[in-house]
Amino acid sequence: MALARIRVPASTTNLGPGFDVLGMALNLYNTFEISESDNLEIEVEGEGNEALARDESNLVYRSAEALYDYVGKKCPLLKIRIINDIPLARGLGSSGTAIIAGLMGANALCSNPLTLDQIITLAASIDGHPDNVSASILGGFVIASSTDEGVAYMKIIPPKPLKVVAVVPDFHLMTNDARRILPKTLDMPTAVFNIGRSSLLVGALLSGNYDFLRISMEDKLHQPYRAQLIPGIQDVFDAAYGVDDKVAVAISGAGSTIVAFCPDDNFGVIGESMRKAFLKHNINSQVMILDIDTEGSIITDE
Repeated sequence: MALARIRVPASTTNLGPGFDVLGMALNLYNTFEISESDNLEIEVEGEGNEALARDESNLVYRSAEALYDYVGKKCPLLKIRIINDIPLARGLGSSGTAIIAGLMGANALCSNPLTLDQIITLAASIDGHPDNVSASILGGFVIASSTDEGVAYMKIIPPKPLKVVAVVPDFHLMTNDARRILPKTLDMPTAVFNIGRSSLLVGALLSGNYDFLRISMEDKLHQPYRAQLIPGIQDVFDAAYGVDDKVAVAISGAGSTIVAFCPDDNFGVIGESMRKAFLKHNINSQVMILDIDTEGSIITDE
């Protein structure tokens, strides 16, 4: 194969109570082109153009190296072109797309020695948890859990339409910082609360019964702690609920993006209300009206 082209969708994860387990792919994409080269060349267009590494520390290259190591081969020098439309460090899975592209591109250049299950497991080991990469690889709504044998996953396409309003504030929130603030232990009532809410959420998305959507997105495991890192977050939540009490609002991934899951047609008003709520705290934000991506990562070759 001379060139591998990979299109990888964004993902929103946790979905409130489903910490490190639930993810959903969105129709916002990063695109990658990977080929063997005489020199290491990395080009970046769009989001992260000034910030992303152009050397062997680049996450796409490191992930490609990981696959070559896995199959017992030496990674060649690569030419990598990255076209980013997903905002960086905002909880929309941009780093996960880099991992996926490196693995899928290298696998294609090696004549596809790894299965999809192996790629998902390897991606999860690099990323540190399975929800983000599983959703972006598979598309749809994904339940993913790490086991001793690899990642066990289930992909679901919700039977009824659901818009996802992503309100992206103009500040980064690094995943490591968002994890550092979390408690090391939790009590039994908190565990039971989150098990109940995440179970309701799976049922709501599986059945299309969105009457349970708002209550099913409630969380006590991570959002109350991460809220401290996002100024004005309660006002942003309240702004969405003030438009439609059926909407469900959550922190996307580790943040800083806030997502509203909208079963009705007033998603434009909801996004604008959330944007204005951030603005009251002197935070500019971008509103994206997104659909669920159902295809997942797509690779082509020439």
